[in-house]
Amino acid sequence: MQTTTLTIDGIHCQGCVEIVTHVLEQQAGVKGVTVSLESKQARIAHDADQTSAHTLAQAVQEAGYTAASIPA
Repeated sequence: MQTTTLTIDGIHCQGCVEIVTHVLEQQAGVKGVTVSLESKQARIAHDADQTSAHTLAQAVQEAGYTAASIPA
């Protein structure tokens, strides 16, 4: 199990948080997601064999937001 933290630009309300949460939860191997509107970050617990930080960031970007992984 790995934890990835993404910075997310473009979220401005609870609806955005719910969209990003839903998008991330749908990715292969994701076990848990926490998205913070205040810090504009998402923490994702996932199986590194099934998905990568790059794939998670790309999924958020496809939903219309800007995302980048924060090195551990």
